[in-house]
Amino acid sequence: MLLYVFCWILQARNPLLWLHTYLPTSRWTVMRIRCIKDGNEVNIRRLVKSLFKRAGSVGCRAAVYRNEACQRAAANMKQIKALLGRSEGSRSGQEAPAEEKQQEARTAKDGPAGRAEERPAAPQGPTSFYCPVSMELMSDPVMVATGHTYDRQCIAKWLAQGNRTCPVTGMRLRHLELVPNHALRNAIQEWATAHGISLPNHYDTTNQPTFKLDDHHPKNILLGHEEIVWAVEVYGARLFSASADKTIRVWDIDSRRCEHVLEDHTRPVLSLAISGNRLYSGSYDFTIKVWDLNTLTRVKTLTGHTDAVRALSVSEGRLFSGSYDGTVRVWDEANMHCLEVLKGHNGPVRTLVNRGGCMFSGSYDKTVRVWDVRTLECKAALTGHTGAVRALVASPDYVFSGSDDTTIKVWDVRTLKCVQTLEGHEDNVRVLAVGETHMFSGSWDKTIRVWDLRTLECVKVLEGHSEAVLALAVGEGGLHPSSKVLVSGSYDTTVRFWDLNTFRCVRKCDGHFDAVRVLAAHNGHVFSGSYDGTIGVW
Repeated sequence: MLLYVFCWILQARNPLLWLHTYLPTSRWTVMRIRCIKDGNEVNIRRLVKSLFKRAGSVGCRAAVYRNEACQRAAANMKQIKALLGRSEGSRSGQEAPAEEKQQEARTAKDGPAGRAEERPAAPQGPTSFYCPVSMELMSDPVMVATGHTYDRQCIAKWLAQGNRTCPVTGMRLRHLELVPNHALRNAIQEWATAHGISLPNHYDTTNQPTFKLDDHHPKNILLGHEEIVWAVEVYGARLFSASADKTIRVWDIDSRRCEHVLEDHTRPVLSLAISGNRLYSGSYDFTIKVWDLNTLTRVKTLTGHTDAVRALSVSEGRLFSGSYDGTVRVWDEANMHCLEVLKGHNGPVRTLVNRGGCMFSGSYDKTVRVWDVRTLECKAALTGHTGAVRALVASPDYVFSGSDDTTIKVWDVRTLKCVQTLEGHEDNVRVLAVGETHMFSGSWDKTIRVWDLRTLECVKVLEGHSEAVLALAVGEGGLHPSSKVLVSGSYDTTVRFWDLNTFRCVRKCDGHFDAVRVLAAHNGHVFSGSYDGTIGVW
């Protein structure tokens, strides 16, 4: 199905269409397909995404929606075609008669030999000479904040319509200044002159509007990161955010200003953990950086993993790191030496949780392994899931594992036996959270289920998000500042607050321009990290 969609798009040959496939280091594929028609942007990513169930874990493997969705997929394809339109087709249809007349005239004048003559093809310049929007030779190339170059007339029209993202990447622009690309403009002019091509006069910028970011943009949306925010952690009056832009930003919560940027990783930063006066960061560069929280300087770099470090957890003076290389490494916090490499998983380790003197590791190999924190021995391999284990949370008595098989398994902390399998979700379980009396599960089926910790029964299904639920957190700030709430973040770009007494949605927060990927609740505040690189403070 995926191959079919790509082939169909390529065959359309619409010069106003461009594709951008962004492969974040989470090994998920986020596809953005945009079309400009009559000067208006049509975002059809959601229509395309509804054709598929999900992109797989390792190697960006794709899985198609289950059989009952095939009919809906066919209907969605019709909608996509309607949105894209056939501007080239209609244009070629109008020009065809003129071309036929010219061909007939040449045939009548030159005879049969004229049919064999072909008009020489127009010279084709380097790809960088053409605007990604119009696909035409640029006469006045300018750069936007992301570093991408467009023809001034096209990008000015894009910004004038209120868009604040880069057309190619979909990333939010930190500023709207258009910087002339003089080197590229000179190269285009030289090439055009050498090939006898006349360029239109340079776009007159004297009467063009100056684009500035709104000075009154929501003060609760913090700008700084250039790519996806993968993790957020709170320590005292500071918020730490890790991003695919390879940095960790340090924010003062009261002033909501970025105090410092920790730059040492060479690839996206995926995980964070705080212990004592140290911050640990795991990255796709296979390393763990140790930072001093007082000086905000790097203390040490821990090496040994051979793939991304996706999960970090601290217990009894030991740091546990779960990696896509299938291992869990244990580090002594005192001297930061590696004590042991815990092997046993046959796939990437996605999540870690500590409970009852044991460290539980969930993996894409469909199992949960239990490691004794002191002896570092594997006490058990918990099996039963038929899909990747993506989420783990623990209550005083149980450990809950959420899986791509749409179920949640409940494991007794003492006996390490599965006491129940919680069913009800219709798609993979992406995130779990636990409160005082309930456990919460968020799924790609767009719902949140509420489970009683005593009876292990589903007592409520929370509906409201229009796309997958990616993040959950339990905090304060519902109808009253002291009331307990569940906070959810979704692919639909919103953050919702649910009152834990009534299980009603009491607040819906907009502000992000892309999926809300992570959440953290602390001291009456909720912090959200988004695919658009922004941080929300609610």
